[in-house]
Amino acid sequence: MTQDIGTENLVSHLKSVLLELNAHPYPEVANPPETPKRASVALILRIQPHYSHWPATDDRPFPLHHPYPPSPTEQRRRSSAASSKPPNLAFKDVVDTFFAQDWVKHGDPELLFIKRATRFGDKWNGHVALPGGKRDPEDEDDQVTAWREALEEVGIDLSYNNAIAVGNLPQRVVTTSWGKVP
Repeated sequence: MTQDIGTENLVSHLKSVLLELNAHPYPEVANPPETPKRASVALILRIQPHYSHWPATDDRPFPLHHPYPPSPTEQRRRSSAASSKPPNLAFKDVVDTFFAQDWVKHGDPELLFIKRATRFGDKWNGHVALPGGKRDPEDEDDQVTAWREALEEVGIDLSYNNAIAVGNLPQRVVTTSWGKVP
């Protein structure tokens, strides 16, 4: 039972951090003009329920964001499905409803990492990373890129039906040649 109390505090703190991150987003960092590439990653947190607090199937308040399945046009391109906008719901209400569930209060927060493929000549060979990748011209923004890449790399659908999009982490321009080339 001691572990359960520690987990509840961790989950409660996680809720506070997510609300704060959403209320005070980090500023957008533009690409330097000579650098057309842009990449995004998804920081995927989930709450894994304990067997003693397993959610009932009719207990879940979701889908809060999208009460109907995506249309065939939304399903055509992964980034289109990911970018379908939710109805106007207050972020705090969505987060409060999610974190009020018993199985969430007593669950274990988890963070997803990937291990990059082993390829000859790849300087990121075998590194641990967050799922993500290069922005496609069809992607509306960095968030859509992160959602599409997460679906491609790890098979997790981060659209509004399945996840709560919180906001962005600090952005940065990645450089090579000792910081001289963006």
